[in-house]
Amino acid sequence: MIELQGISASTGAALGSFYLMPLPISKPTESLSSDEPDTEIEKLNAAANQISDLLAERAERVTGEAQAILYASSEIAVDTALLSTAESLIRKGNSAVSAIWEASEVFSQLLTEAGGYLAERASDVGNIRDRIACILSGVNYPEIPQLDTPVILIAHDLSPADTTDLQPGQVLGIITEQGGPTSHTAIIARTLGIPAVVACKGVVTAATSLMSARVGLDARTGAVTFNPTVEVEDALRDVSAALALRRSVEPNRSPEGYLTRDGFKVPIYANVGRVEDVAVAIESGADGIGLLRTELLYLGRQSAPSLADQRETYTKMLSPFRGKRVVIRTLDAGADKPMAFINFSHEPNPALGIRGYRTIAINKDLLLTQLEAIRDASLASGADVWVMAPMISLPSEAEEFASLVHSYGLKSAGVMVEVPSAVFFAQEITQVSDFVSIGTNDLGQYLHAADRESAQLAAFNDPWQPALLRAVRQVAAAGIAQECPVGVCGEAASDPALAAVLIGLGVTSLSCNVSAIQDVALAMTSITHLEMQSAAKAALAAPSARAARTSARAHLSALIKLGF
Repeated sequence: MIELQGISASTGAALGSFYLMPLPISKPTESLSSDEPDTEIEKLNAAANQISDLLAERAERVTGEAQAILYASSEIAVDTALLSTAESLIRKGNSAVSAIWEASEVFSQLLTEAGGYLAERASDVGNIRDRIACILSGVNYPEIPQLDTPVILIAHDLSPADTTDLQPGQVLGIITEQGGPTSHTAIIARTLGIPAVVACKGVVTAATSLMSARVGLDARTGAVTFNPTVEVEDALRDVSAALALRRSVEPNRSPEGYLTRDGFKVPIYANVGRVEDVAVAIESGADGIGLLRTELLYLGRQSAPSLADQRETYTKMLSPFRGKRVVIRTLDAGADKPMAFINFSHEPNPALGIRGYRTIAINKDLLLTQLEAIRDASLASGADVWVMAPMISLPSEAEEFASLVHSYGLKSAGVMVEVPSAVFFAQEITQVSDFVSIGTNDLGQYLHAADRESAQLAAFNDPWQPALLRAVRQVAAAGIAQECPVGVCGEAASDPALAAVLIGLGVTSLSCNVSAIQDVALAMTSITHLEMQSAAKAALAAPSARAARTSARAHLSALIKLGF
């Protein structure tokens, strides 16, 4: 038996044979071209457009954040800076395939050095490069094949495009050597409901030497075992059986939210990004929408969407939630979300530059048009619309935004807490805001100065990190003091056990991926609010993420029985 330890990226457990994905293609050894530069450039542009179209087509097959990730990847494939760098190399005599390889290395290095949002795009650029290089070289890209029997997928890393078409019945689980718990691949695995462990050092080497072995993964703890003992297999089967059992349990619910065993109300909302997501959110049992991302209206356009376009789309999304809460996040542009119609000046570190609220504060016409459209859609739909701004750093920004939202007749104006300064200003921000929502993904990486996509730094981005939990507690305490609701809409809210801890910390609502709503709801209704508070207290006192998870779960025995 060989035991490895990774980072939990989703819930569940899996046991069975595995399929090892081929390693990434190698860098070309020949760099010079025998063709004319114009011919090579034409080949490059054709291949880049083919990959861009492929990624956009895959984006249409998914929803929510997975779709936004793939659309952004589609735009990277035809990014002007990337292709112009490659074209310059071609005109110096390089072949198209070596040029795109070298250009992507330059591009990835710049993204990595930029950190934050941009750094998490570096691995995506590498995958796009591989796909373009395969077309130019006339070889097939190593896609995940159609599998005859269900397997656990093991890979050095997976891109968002690789994971798009995975089927939970075909893929029992995912284990990667790279990536982190808030990486794009982890987010998509959670969306699909596939157990996943990431940043599992040595898993590819182990799989290569043990091709006929069985492997077990416990996505609750990040444990990976090759040739597990009978006892380990039985424990994994118990987790899987508990998962199957809980699917048949109906969570206790009231009109105001799901009810804990001692009657405490926990509203559970959905994270959505497009019209098609709304029906899925309702079917999944969402109490409303806790994060309506508006970026998909803007991505891939040469000009901003008109007032009429926005009004129509928002009305369609809001109408099914008449009388229920819908939290709309205003445009979050900049950094990894470039918009062709916004003039972003060159910055040495865009991830820490003009992005989020800073972008729309400078381009105020975009914000004013969006608020007008939201107001009109609110009146037409009858939904209880709350509006929040992304990446707020200062109380003055929160106050300015709230005043502007109220001037449009919208009663609830809030902000996202995603940067450390907002945590330290929580008392002042909750004084001038009607609500706040914590984005744990970004807050976690900014707190620890750790890129979300870095496997080496994955432990820092574990949402169970006590520093992140203490930040959540500080914001929640400020909200309680100011009678200001505090929600969480980051990936942490989609982990049933961690969701219980968040409520125990004083958070008043959760907003999850639609695939996680039923599991989180069942967790909330299987324990008491007092148990949540005890688990939160234990997690806060822990010295590490692993200790926080272990100590918290000791107070949540009902969740253990359900396989969470």
